Amino acid sequence: MIKAAYTSPASPLMTPDQTSDALGISLEELSTMRHGNTGPKYHGIGWDLLRYNTADVMRWQKSQAVT
Repeated sequence: MIKAAYTSPASPLMTPDQTSDALGISLEELSTMRHGNTGPKYHGIGWDLLRYNTADVMRWQKSQAVT
């Protein structure tokens, strides 16, 4: 579950570090999911800046729940 510190940040965008921490996964796993189009939506800002929208990350995490 996403940590409370990331549910309502001052900016709705999280860095890859913040996103991997919130999801409890490594940066490498987040990168693998990004390249395989299996992770949360992300936004490329400029040539080398990635950000994840907190709401998108929360939606993605909920969609991964096993029922």
